[in-house]
Parts: sequence; structure tokens; C-alpha cells
Amino acid sequence: MSGARPVPVIPEDRHTIGKARENHLAAVRRARLLRRVAPVAALAAAGIPYGLHHTTPLTGHGLSITLVVIAAAAVVAVIPTALGRRAERQLPVVLALRPGAADIRAIETDDLDFGAALHAETLPHGFFAELGHRFLRAYLATFVDSPHAVALLVSAQDAPVGTVVGILRPDEQARWVLRHRGVRLALIGGIALAARPRLVLRFARTRISRYRRAWGRRRASPASGSTGQPAVLSHVAVAPGAGGAGLGGQLVHAFVDAARDAGCSRVVLATLAGENGAAGFYRRLGWVERTPHRDFDGQSMISFSLQLPSEER
Repeated sequence: MSGARPVPVIPEDRHTIGKARENHLAAVRRARLLRRVAPVAALAAAGIPYGLHHTTPLTGHGLSITLVVIAAAAVVAVIPTALGRRAERQLPVVLALRPGAADIRAIETDDLDFGAALHAETLPHGFFAELGHRFLRAYLATFVDSPHAVALLVSAQDAPVGTVVGILRPDEQARWVLRHRGVRLALIGGIALAARPRLVLRFARTRISRYRRAWGRRRASPASGSTGQPAVLSHVAVAPGAGGAGLGGQLVHAFVDAARDAGCSRVVLATLAGENGAAGFYRRLGWVERTPHRDFDGQSMISFSLQLPSEER
């Protein structure tokens, strides 16, 4: 990213963090292998009993045999998949870091599990976080895949330790998401709500009417450029244990650089008020505090903006 200011990190104990990173990566590889093997194992679990069922002396056909075959296939398919997903949703071990060498790059598809796990761990107050890992993964993918958004990851010693995602052109991003990811997000969100009945009423009370109105506005408005709209820094997250090394500031600066390169004149964001938010962090970075407000769920939020001088764009 052009103009990014490097804030490197070096682990306090190279051997320990290297070993921890290797163990985590090995667990993720095993998890992905389990997920790939699960369908084959399920077919085998169904096929073997079926074959025995049609050989002497197991030639009788009955509902009980059919149910046993289906149950065996389901168990063999579900257990490896569940074990695999559990490993992928764990954050890598990050020890205390001090200033050293760090890298910032674009988030890739293989990074989405880390991004979703990090979001759930460090930003648990949002409604999307309560919908679970699968929804968070699909949500973060909209930033990764869209040409109107930015998704960056910072790593230390090849271990991912932080992310930032945001929107450069809000109107275009909303249209892109509705057109290319709307059905997928609605399906995954619906499944998540079905598994979490307590969230259904909250969703109906705080979001359905607003989403319907937003959908109508997007469809009715022409697909014009977002001239004059500010970029939106949506989420910044740094893994536990990696704080204090300047990585959060590095990620924010990287997003601001991307917004400046895209021709944006201003960047805005919102953070929780109080000790659970990051208002002090943004004040130290020079952001200007705006009028407080409440989000969909009634939580008190503080808005910030950062003007990008025209001579620097």
C-alpha cells in the first residue's frame, strides 16, 4: 500500500511464537483435510452397509436398515466437519510483541476464517458477531471481493495478527453487495437466526424495516458515482497479545492511504462509547470527534472523521 508507514513487530521469543504458529497452521491444515474427507467418508459409510445389506444373509429390506445407513452417513460426515470448523475458528497464539518487522497485505480467501474468528473475539458487541462464524466469514468476504471496499491484514513472523476493513464508495458497495452477495447473506443469516431464536425478535424489531427501506432506495436510485460521500472505516481488530506494538495505528493509516489513493476527501467511522470502545485511540491519531448517536441496538456510539487535504490526494 503506497504511503504506508511500517510499524514492524518482533516476537519477544522467536522460538516460542514460531512453534505456536506452526502448531496452529498444522491444526488448520488438518481441519481443512477433515472437511474435504468428510463427504467421501459419508459415501463410504452409506455404501458399505448398503452393500452388506444386499449380500447374504442380509437380504431383507426394512426401514430400520435404511435409517441405520442414513444415520451412519450423517455421523461420519458431521463429526469431521465439526472438528475441522472448530480448529479453523481458533485464533493463532500471539505472544507479547514489541516494535519490529510487520507486513500488511490484502486479505485473501484463505484468511477469512482468521478474520471471522478475530472479529468474534475482539468485536463481540455487534449483531453480526452474534450470528456466528459462518455469517461473519461471508460478511467479511464482501469487503475482500468488492472493488468498492478495502480489506487488509497485518502479519508478524508470517502469523496474522490484525485486520482492517472499510468502504471506499458506500453507494456502490451497497449495490454490489445486494447484487452479488445479497441472496447468500440472507440465506446464511436466516439459518443463523433459526438456530438462535432469541435473536429473531431483536432482528425484527431493529432491522427488518430499515433493511427494506434501504433496499427500496438502492433499487430506485440511479447507479451514479459516490461523489462527495466519505469513505467508511468499518472494523479494525488486533489479536489479543499483539496490542501495544502500533499495529492498530498501522492498519488505520493503511486504510486512510487507500482512501486517499481512491480520491476520497474524508474518512468516517463509529466506535462504542465508554471503556469498551476505542475513542481515545482515534483521538490520539488525530481524528475529529462528532456528535454521539445510538446504533440499531440502542448502544451509545461516538462518530469520528478525518479530513484528507486536497493537496495530499
